[in-house]
Amino acid sequence: MSLKIKATVSRLTTNFLRRLGMSELEPPESLPYLNFGRRLTFQSIPVDLYKDHIVRYISDRDGENTYMKCLLLRVEHYKCSQTVKHEFLVLYFTHWNSSSDTAVICADRSVEAAAAESSGLLTPSSSENVAQDLVTVIGGAMATDTTQYLRFKFKSFKRISSLSFSSDHPTALQVSILLDLVNKQDTNYHIFRAQCYWFCDVVCRSLERLFQGVEELHGPDTRGHLGLIPVVRTSEGDVDGVCKGYPIALQQAMEQVNQLQIQRAATRAQIWEEGGASAQLKINEQQRQIAERDRQLEEIRAEQQRQNAERDHQIMEIRAEQQRQIEEVHIFSRSGFL
Repeated sequence: MSLKIKATVSRLTTNFLRRLGMSELEPPESLPYLNFGRRLTFQSIPVDLYKDHIVRYISDRDGENTYMKCLLLRVEHYKCSQTVKHEFLVLYFTHWNSSSDTAVICADRSVEAAAAESSGLLTPSSSENVAQDLVTVIGGAMATDTTQYLRFKFKSFKRISSLSFSSDHPTALQVSILLDLVNKQDTNYHIFRAQCYWFCDVVCRSLERLFQGVEELHGPDTRGHLGLIPVVRTSEGDVDGVCKGYPIALQQAMEQVNQLQIQRAATRAQIWEEGGASAQLKINEQQRQIAERDRQLEEIRAEQQRQNAERDHQIMEIRAEQQRQIEEVHIFSRSGFL
């Protein structure tokens, strides 16, 4: 089904639901660097900043790091079809409240001089340059959306392999730590060693070793090859370096998360305390106003009762006087004066 036909079907479905008084389901809640919504986003950020942001994120809703609840579902390894044969990874994460909703990011290595060509392999005459290891937040994992972005950036490509996890799924926070560790393993871009091929391979092999990932090939294994020529073979030392550094980096990250949670809880408690004191002052003022109103009403009731009693007394005096006058008339009548 073409994109045009899909768009028409979506529009007709929306109009049909509106006629029934219904609305489309709201997209799931997103995070700043995991977009579970329907709209595409093309936000790229270096892996070290990506990790720092994820580690420092504390939700205002529950005071937790929500990225720790988003699990890595699978990693797909792609190779471009152009001359340079750039390689990149696409990672799928599940939503913390709904495993059926997924967000997608793309991770790859390039070099500034070649970034405009999206090559990740070609470099100027110098053999070493500072590597650009980037994470790009794509958006919700609808197949057409993901493909649309990937074609926009990488033109043509095909999937080489995928890595899935049966039980021990890494979280988005853990993945961000691992990506940063791979970057720190070699921050320079080398034509024949630490280029895009090396980056993708070290990331996948480290994830496979640390979280018992299961790899599946989708055709000939052309990873690390430029045509038929093998360009790079990742050494076990690179993967060892990442895996050995991971527990320490994770512990440091968790200590930072815990400290931020304590600070956030203390801040919220202070806000609640200050807000509670302010609320108590308002309550006290409201109670004072109610008491004053009741006092005024009581005074009005007392005055009304005094006036009613005085009126009743006057009425009784008038009636007594009238009765006295009537009795005098009767006396005069019996005595013959009238």
